[in-house]
Amino acid sequence: MCMGNCLTCPIPYLAISIASIGIKRMYSKPIQKKRLISQLIFLFITNAAFIFGVTGLIYGYFYCWESPQATMSCPIGILEHAVLESSIFLAIYLVGTIAVIGTIFGRATCGWACPIGFLQDFLGKIKLKREIKISKIDRRARYLKYVILAIIPFAVYYTASMAYTNLCPVGGLTATLPLLIFHYNQYTPARFFIPKMIILALTIVLIINIKRGWCRYLCPVGAMLAQFNKISLLQLKFDEDKCLKCYNCARVCPMGLNMPYEVKSGECIRCGLCIDHCPTKALKFEFKWK
Repeated sequence: MCMGNCLTCPIPYLAISIASIGIKRMYSKPIQKKRLISQLIFLFITNAAFIFGVTGLIYGYFYCWESPQATMSCPIGILEHAVLESSIFLAIYLVGTIAVIGTIFGRATCGWACPIGFLQDFLGKIKLKREIKISKIDRRARYLKYVILAIIPFAVYYTASMAYTNLCPVGGLTATLPLLIFHYNQYTPARFFIPKMIILALTIVLIINIKRGWCRYLCPVGAMLAQFNKISLLQLKFDEDKCLKCYNCARVCPMGLNMPYEVKSGECIRCGLCIDHCPTKALKFEFKWK
């Protein structure tokens, strides 16, 4: 079976070249260059078990702990185990970790650390000429991630299983597929394999067609962190006196927010694109203690 891993195979090199061109275009602005470096560092750390081993820490973003080189634990996986094991310790550990990360950075880990966010940035290229349109359906659909988060504990309890993990598209992408590719002789698909792959395929279609579609509608970790955006130390500050009302910030926002008037929205991932495209620097990052 061709795995595309021969040193003389042109396919990987072609894919790397295409990806490099796309990345160069996406991360041409000052903050975006820093964000790219951050995303690549966290991508490495996320998959650095061959150096650090498997730690007892929890990711501050969504990534499957069953990925071959995962260094930490998935927040949703910890939530499921807390319910299955009736573990108050795991619940407190999870809430504490998310609270610390959220209180400092809000939802910035979605924009600066999450590998799934990096994938979405690449697949959903920013189009500066897109129409500014805030759809009622889009707004209502954003509550779906909160519904998913609320359902997970009940689903786990009543099925006595890792109900979300069994169907999780992120797990399918970062754990199931790598295991299947690199250990295909030893891999035996479970009964949830086909449903999970179907959900993964639909998720890929979503994030290709809607910028940050996973973050907007489906990510339960994003739902956890969104609650901290209004109180986090890291804030996106707007100086209305400098604003030209050009709405470049709204045009480039990958989350489709009504910028610059939703700087404290729980949907904001603090990516900084609005800052990079503001001609008068009316927007900026600021820590509260300054």
